[in-house]
Amino acid sequence: MLAAGLCAGAAAQAPSQAPNGRQLQVGLGVVPSAGLQVGYVALRSFYSQEFILTADVSPSYRGGEGNVQLSGSLGGSIRILGIERTLGNAGYRGYDLDVGVRFGPALLFAFHETRFTKNQRFSLFLELFGRFSTTLGDGVTLFAEAGFHRPAFRVGLWFSF
Repeated sequence: MLAAGLCAGAAAQAPSQAPNGRQLQVGLGVVPSAGLQVGYVALRSFYSQEFILTADVSPSYRGGEGNVQLSGSLGGSIRILGIERTLGNAGYRGYDLDVGVRFGPALLFAFHETRFTKNQRFSLFLELFGRFSTTLGDGVTLFAEAGFHRPAFRVGLWFSF
């Protein structure tokens, strides 16, 4: 009975609606480098549209490549539990799972540039990612995502506006 009471209390505290609309994303990235991620995310019932700017550094003293990378990406995701809510008329569980793709340009600046690295500054990337998000309340959502573009693991907040 104690466990049932705790579950009922947690369900009462969980927001009744999934976050939707325009979100400002601010996050930090880790592994294999450290970075900052800022962007715009438009959340819909079962998909998202995103524009993300990322800056990260991989210092050579930490065993990294010794460079800074700046990138911008466009993309979107499928909100797996959003599909369930839309088709199955299920309620919001307090969290969402997304699977998505982003693509865009990246600029690489090496600390100790060689002739080869000067010619390799610009690149295009395609990233697949997975994301977990949970609503904290008052228009703030916590997210954690993993992808193939560095930094590979990112965590941060979405703010509704």
